[in-house]
Amino acid sequence: MLSYLKKNPDLAFSMLFALGAAFAAPFSAEAMIKSVNLPLLLLLFCLMAIVAGLRESGVFTYGFVRLMERGPSSRMLARLFIFCCFFSSMLITNDVALIIFVPLAILTLTKAKLTELMVPVVTGETIAANMGSMLTPIGNPQNLFIYSHYGLSLMEFVSVTGPVVLASGIILWMSTIRIADEECTVDTEELPELPKKRICILLGLFVVCLLYVLRVLPVESLAAAAAVLFFLDRRLLLAVDFKLLLLFTFLFLGVGCLVRVPALADAPARLLSGHEFYASLLLSQIVSNVPTTVMLAPYTEAADELLLGVNIGGLGTIIASMASVISFKAYLDTRPDRMKAYLVFFTAANLLLLAVLLLGVWILGWI
Repeated sequence: MLSYLKKNPDLAFSMLFALGAAFAAPFSAEAMIKSVNLPLLLLLFCLMAIVAGLRESGVFTYGFVRLMERGPSSRMLARLFIFCCFFSSMLITNDVALIIFVPLAILTLTKAKLTELMVPVVTGETIAANMGSMLTPIGNPQNLFIYSHYGLSLMEFVSVTGPVVLASGIILWMSTIRIADEECTVDTEELPELPKKRICILLGLFVVCLLYVLRVLPVESLAAAAAVLFFLDRRLLLAVDFKLLLLFTFLFLGVGCLVRVPALADAPARLLSGHEFYASLLLSQIVSNVPTTVMLAPYTEAADELLLGVNIGGLGTIIASMASVISFKAYLDTRPDRMKAYLVFFTAANLLLLAVLLLGVWILGWI
């Protein structure tokens, strides 16, 4: 257990936070149970299981092979991977987009003898997944929490995130102009045979989840989707990221206890008032944007500022967004001797985009 917590400091932090808050607050089993957002956890569970099923069905590999049949150049290849992460993360989350496309990019670039592009492409994929996922409520966990917690409509949500996502996409595209546009050869696998019936069921369940997010279907629809997944393939339930669900549970419990501590009932709200954007952006650099979101949301009604702060705050340090750690670990599995080069390039690229977006916040008045 200790070894696992050492490898997952975000989970260790959230557990200690929950335990400390529980000792500080008056004990109430009913209040603790109510503090856990069970519908949100069930939605995350269903989405992760559905995407795992689509990945195992070969849908993403099929699409990649189709794209590679056109014989892209080195620049087109880089753009392909970066923007696959950018657009797919809007629907399948930033974590899943990186789990799928980063190993694929590393393998493809190695086969094409373009290893010099590995650092900029993997970095670009990571930034693309973090910024593309910002657009939709289901793009990443913090978005889903904010969308649910503040009861935002889809239009309200997208009107806040859209300009930043558009600006990020344009900057990412322009950054690839520096990549040499040379011919390259990549051997692709044979097209996999797709289990169409299974894919149709999974896509249907994905639509059910989307309709719940849009508040068309009740929470019972998620329970029904989970039951269908159980009978369709029980292994999919084991592919769920239970660490993320546990992280959210600890954070819900911790924050639920903190708001019942008399000394902390009003002080954090007063300190946070008017500074939500910068407070969430800076705190994300230290504890990552998901814990920051759950910790700050109960103390502010400034949904727009918090939404922008934790998403733009995903840029910066390697732990600002835990999705960034996924691509970092995938890169280290292939190039362990090039860790410093990756971290230097990654941090510089993130800070540069962060600076540009902050200029947009100040000049264009995004908040």
